[in-house]
Amino acid sequence: MILRLAIALAALAALVAPARAQDYPGVERRSLYVPVHDGTRLAMNIYRPADAGGKAVQDRLPVIFVFTPYRARFINGEGQVEEAALDDRLALRSLIRAGYVVAVADIRGKGPSFGARRGFQDRTEAQDGHDLVEWLADQPFSSGAVGMVGCSYLGGTTMHTASTAPPSLRAIFTGATDWDKYAFVRRGGITAQFNTRPDEPLSQDLASVPVDDDEGGELLRQAVAQHADNTPMAGLWYSMPYRDSVSPLTGNAFWDEVAIWRYADAIREAGIATYLWSNWKDEPTSQVIVAAENLGSRLLVGPGSHCAPPPAFDFIGEIRRFFDYHLKNIDNGFAQQPRVTYWSDEGEGRGQYLRTDSLPGSDALSAAFYLSATEQDELSLSPRAGIDADDEFTVDYGVGDSEYFAFWPSPLDEHGIVYTSEPLDQPMELLGYPVAHLEVAADREDADLFVYLEEVAPDGDVEVLSFGRLRISHRATADAPWNNLGLPWHSGLERDVAPLPAGETARLNIAMMPLSHRFEQGARLRFVVTGADPRQRNLADVRQDPPPRITIMRGQKSGSRIDLPLRPAAGEAAPAAAPAPMAAVQGQIGEAAGTGPHPAIAQSREDAPNYTLYRPKNLPSRPLPLVLWGNGACLNNGLSASHALREFASHGFVVVANGAPLEERAALESISPPPSAGTPAPPPAERAPDQTAVAQMLAAIEWAEKVNRDASDPLFGRIDTSRIAVTGHSCGGLQALAAGADPRIDTVLVYGSGVYNRPGTGLSGVQIRKQDLDKLHTPVAYILGGPEDIAYPNGTDDFRRIGHVPVILANLPVGHGGTLPLVNGGDWARVGAAWLKWQLNGDQQAAREFVGEDCRLCSTFGWTVEKKQFPGPG
Repeated sequence: MILRLAIALAALAALVAPARAQDYPGVERRSLYVPVHDGTRLAMNIYRPADAGGKAVQDRLPVIFVFTPYRARFINGEGQVEEAALDDRLALRSLIRAGYVVAVADIRGKGPSFGARRGFQDRTEAQDGHDLVEWLADQPFSSGAVGMVGCSYLGGTTMHTASTAPPSLRAIFTGATDWDKYAFVRRGGITAQFNTRPDEPLSQDLASVPVDDDEGGELLRQAVAQHADNTPMAGLWYSMPYRDSVSPLTGNAFWDEVAIWRYADAIREAGIATYLWSNWKDEPTSQVIVAAENLGSRLLVGPGSHCAPPPAFDFIGEIRRFFDYHLKNIDNGFAQQPRVTYWSDEGEGRGQYLRTDSLPGSDALSAAFYLSATEQDELSLSPRAGIDADDEFTVDYGVGDSEYFAFWPSPLDEHGIVYTSEPLDQPMELLGYPVAHLEVAADREDADLFVYLEEVAPDGDVEVLSFGRLRISHRATADAPWNNLGLPWHSGLERDVAPLPAGETARLNIAMMPLSHRFEQGARLRFVVTGADPRQRNLADVRQDPPPRITIMRGQKSGSRIDLPLRPAAGEAAPAAAPAPMAAVQGQIGEAAGTGPHPAIAQSREDAPNYTLYRPKNLPSRPLPLVLWGNGACLNNGLSASHALREFASHGFVVVANGAPLEERAALESISPPPSAGTPAPPPAERAPDQTAVAQMLAAIEWAEKVNRDASDPLFGRIDTSRIAVTGHSCGGLQALAAGADPRIDTVLVYGSGVYNRPGTGLSGVQIRKQDLDKLHTPVAYILGGPEDIAYPNGTDDFRRIGHVPVILANLPVGHGGTLPLVNGGDWARVGAAWLKWQLNGDQQAAREFVGEDCRLCSTFGWTVEKKQFPGPG
C-alpha cells in the first residue's frame, strides 16, 4: 500500500513535528587548515556537540561533512557572522544537538581556502573531498563513520566526493544536484540560468572569517590572492557547445570529467547509502529522479522551489533518521521505510506526501493533447488531431526578467504562440514527465525553441507547471547511456548536431520537467511555444537579427502534440512492499522484460488478430524500426519465441510476430545438450500445412503503416517503416529469407534455418529455392546451432552460395532450438539484437560485435564466425 503522511500545505502549522529532547545543547567550534593530496591548504570548521557550558563531549561521534563554495563562516553586510553549520535548512544545527560532529570546509579557490579552482566540481575538487573525509574519520573525536549532506552546488560536491569512494563515507543526503552536467547546463543545447552566473568578486572571499590561528587575516589575504587564478565558471560552460567539446580553459573534454553518471558504478560498488531530494518547482528535479533510478537511491520530492526544505514534512527528522541508521547503526525502522516519498498535489493548495517503492510517474498513463484549432480558427489543444495546418510566429527576444536568478519561469504567452484547451469537464491528475512532440520549420538553419505547459484556472489565474527547451540542430535522439525512464535523449555530440536544411521540417521531441499537479474541473490546459526565455543569461549574445520565424505543423500528418502523464486512479496504485510495475497496456501479455533500455511487453490487438506485437512498454519518442518475425514450424503462435522477442523490443524496436498470441511457456534457466540431428522428414503428403505464411509476414508492413498514420492510436508516429528487418526461426527463418526479396526490407536475420539443399526434403511448405538467394539485396545473418542443428547443412550451404551481399554465419553449438527458450532469449537473442541495432540504427558499437579487428563475437567462447562481402577490415 501507499502510505499517506500529510493532508494539506495549509495545515503546516498543525503538522510541525514536536520538539525533541536536546541531546547536546551546546556547540564547540574550532577552525584550521587541512592539507590535501597536493599540499593545498583548505579551511575546515569543526562543530562538536557540547554540554550547556560549551564543553565538547569526549565520545567518538559520527561526522557530517559539508563541502561548500559559499563560505563556511563570513561577515555579512550588517557586520554579523553567518555560519553554515548553525543553520538548520539542511538540519546541521539539529544534527549537532543529536550527537553528530558537523564539519564544513571551503572548497579550494573559495572562502579562506588556498588554491585556485581549475573547474566547476572537477576531479581535483572530488579528490579534495575524499581527502577531507578520510582526515575527519581519523580524528580523535570521530567514530570513523562519515556522512555528507548538501544541496545545489553542495549537493554536487557531495556526489563528486562519493564518486571517489572514500572508505569512511557511509551515507549521503543530497539535494537538487545533477546526474549529467551537460544536460543540466546545456539542456537541449541551450544554456540557461544554472551554473552561468558571473563569479563573485574577490571581496566576497575577503569577508570570510579567518581560521582560528590566522588572527590578523594574513593567511586569508594570501589565500584569496590565489583565487584570482580561478577558471571563470560561466566562460567554461559557454566555451563547450557540444558534449564532446574540448574546453580551451581546461584542455580536456570537461563535460565527461564532471558527469556523475560516469562514476555511478563506483558509488554503488562502494556501498554508500544515497538519499536524493528535490522539489517539483525546481529544474534539477528532472535529473534527481533519473539519478535515483540509476543509483537505486532513496528519493524525496517536495512541493517547493530550489533547495527549500519541504513544507509540512519532518525534513530534519528524516535526515536524522537516515544518518542514525547508517552512521550510528540504530534500528529505527528506516530500512523498512518505502524507498520514495513525494508530494502529491490534490489541487487548490491541498496535497499529501505519499510513501511508495516506485518512482513518481512510473505507473503513469499517457494522454495526448494535439495542437489543433477550433471551428473559429482559435488555436487549441485537443485529444484528437485536427486538420493539417501550419502556425507561424516570430521569435520575441523581449522576454527580459528583472529577477536575477529565476528558478521557475513566469507565463510567457505574450511572447510566443499559444494553444489552449476547452475547459476540462472533470478533474485530471498528472504525475511524471510531459513530453512535447513538434514538427517545425524555420526560415534559417537553426533556432531555439522553448515549450511550456500551463494551467489557466477558472478565475483566469495562470501557473507554469512544466517546461523544456531544444535547439533545432540538436534534435537527433539516441539511447542514453543510462536508464532515462523512456524519455527522449539528445546526445549533444558534435557529430549528431545538424542544421535544418532549407525547405525541410524537423521533428522535435522534448522531455519536459516532471510534475505532480491536479487540474480541477473547469480549468484549461495551455501549451506555449517561444523562441527565447528570460533565464538565458547570454540572451544578448545568442539572439539573431532579424529574429527567426518559426513554423509549427499540426494535424494528423505531423502529430504535433504534448503527451501528458496521467496518474492512475488510487485503486491502481502498486503496493509499497515491492517496486510498482508500470500500469498495464491494453492487451498486455505477461510482464515487461528484456535487457535493453526500454523494458518490453507482448501485446494482443483487436485490429491485428493474426499477429502478436512486441514493443517497449514506455514508448520512446523517436520512431522505432520494424522487425517482422516468423515462428519455428511456421506455427500460428506469436508467443512461441516471446522471451527473445521481448529482448529485441527492449532495444527500441517494434516487433510483429506471425500468429495470434496463443500460448507462452515459462523461460528456462538452462538448455539441455543438443540432440542428434533428428529423423528424416515425412513424405510431402504426410506433412501438416504451414499455419502462417510469407504473405502474412509482409502484410504486417501495411498494418504498421496504417496505425502509424492514425493519430488516435498509441503507436501513432512511433513506427519507422523505412527501416524494416525480417527474421525468424527454422520454418520462420525460411519465411524471412523469402520475404527478404521484398524491396522494403533492410536486413535479414535467420535462426536455425537455410534453404533446403534438396527441395522437398524438409518440413516446411515455404516456397523458396537456392536460386532465390540471389534475390536478397540486404546484409544477411545466419545464426545456427552447430553441427547438431538440423538446419546446419542448409544454412552453411546458403552462406557459401551468397556472393553478392554482405553475409555472416555465426555458430553456437546449442542445437536446433538454440537459446531462444532461455531468459531474454539467451545468447542467440543478444547477438540478434546487436545485429538489428547495427543494421537498422547504424549503431557502430553494435557493429563491433561482428566486424572489425576487435570483433567481439569472434572471440566469444563457444562461437565460431565466418563473414564475407563486408566493407573494411573483417
